[in-house]
Amino acid sequence: MLIPKLMCTQHPDATERVTAQQEVDEAIQAYTMYGCDEVMSDYEGKLTPYAQPKDIVVKALNFGIPIGEKVFVTPRIPNPSLEDFDRVDLSIEAGFIANYYSARLAKVQAVRWLILPMVEDLNTVRFVQRLILRKLNIFREELGINLEPVQLIPLIEDVHGHIYVRSHVKTLLSVLKDFGIEIEVLRVFLGKSDAAVKSGHIASSLSIIYALNELHRLSRELRMEIKPIIGMGVPPFRGAINNPELVLYEAQRYRGFSTATIQSAIRYDMPFKDYIMVRDTILENVDLKPNSVDSGVIEIVEKATEKYRALASRYINVIQRIAEVVPSTRDRVSWREYGRILPAQDAKLSVPRAIVYTATWYSVGVPPTYLDADFIVDLYKNGKLDDLLEVLPYLEKEWLYDSKFYVRSVALKRLDEYLVKKIDEVLDIFGIKPEPSEIYRALIELNSVEPHIIALGRIRGFLG
Repeated sequence: MLIPKLMCTQHPDATERVTAQQEVDEAIQAYTMYGCDEVMSDYEGKLTPYAQPKDIVVKALNFGIPIGEKVFVTPRIPNPSLEDFDRVDLSIEAGFIANYYSARLAKVQAVRWLILPMVEDLNTVRFVQRLILRKLNIFREELGINLEPVQLIPLIEDVHGHIYVRSHVKTLLSVLKDFGIEIEVLRVFLGKSDAAVKSGHIASSLSIIYALNELHRLSRELRMEIKPIIGMGVPPFRGAINNPELVLYEAQRYRGFSTATIQSAIRYDMPFKDYIMVRDTILENVDLKPNSVDSGVIEIVEKATEKYRALASRYINVIQRIAEVVPSTRDRVSWREYGRILPAQDAKLSVPRAIVYTATWYSVGVPPTYLDADFIVDLYKNGKLDDLLEVLPYLEKEWLYDSKFYVRSVALKRLDEYLVKKIDEVLDIFGIKPEPSEIYRALIELNSVEPHIIALGRIRGFLG
């Protein structure tokens, strides 16, 4: 089976506004101009028309694009434990309708996978995969369309799920077996952004590396191909696989991936030559053996998570307030309706989705990567920082990159001295002197309103 390597997504991480009506043309551009072999049609917390996958298929065929053969459309459906069931059901139908048209017009299958986000509960995975297969049988029997089984791709977006990724794989395989389906290739999606929101940059980086190792080991045990997808954007906090300055380091760190996301910011906020460099670097690092780590990293993940949550939760009121003026550059519902939960001691704090959350922290002068400062200081004082850097190389390079966007005076004014002192201590440990541009510094000093946040994003090359 041909497995896509570059998945073009509809993330709102660019400063340019893209409407749902423009996304069909955007998909054609992804296949042609950007060389992506997969487009994610996104329904998670997003007001995407249910005809979109079909419209992409029809337009691609009209342009002579080999959809269903060399390129694919892969809907990301809502999770029924988080959104209304009718949206789940209709988005699955949207994928099957796209297949109806691709089969009728070109005798190919445009949709071979459906992505289920925010996977935590094994019963939800089992339920959705069973629903997909039952719908498949109806299309086969009633419409006479010979379709291959549409596989569910679990999108695992928290560190606990990364560490116990085996359970999700085995659940999917057991459902397929119940329907008499034997497969040779299985795709699993590892998300960095939401894991970082809930556990911080260090914990989420390590948990993904561990998950890639687990999938590699499981692939050998089961004697089948498991093809991991890594979902990452431009800033270090969100994985930086789309970052021209860091992609070489990140592609090495997250070795073991088979597919990487190509998100909006690299396409809309950066020069095309930078995109080509990012694309080529990703392709050169597809399907390599993962960097070896063992279960010892789990303890580091847990301690890093604890420190991050304690530090980040101190400033949630500020983050919630400023997040209200961060624009959404796609047709997503408000984070107040569909956000995230940051566990903190005995409380569960409501926070924005990852891109708005990331943009908000940059808007108060603090790159969210720096929210691991307390943990790094603790490791340094106990003589264990080198142990972390052995399993997480390039961390210093990420801090150096983000130092262009650390504005100490703004962080002092909008947050407090406690956080600034922690960050300054780590910068001293790494020997980094922050030097934000004068334009960036002057702009961030102004009140946080939508035009200023957009302008700051344009200087960075990404909104969040």
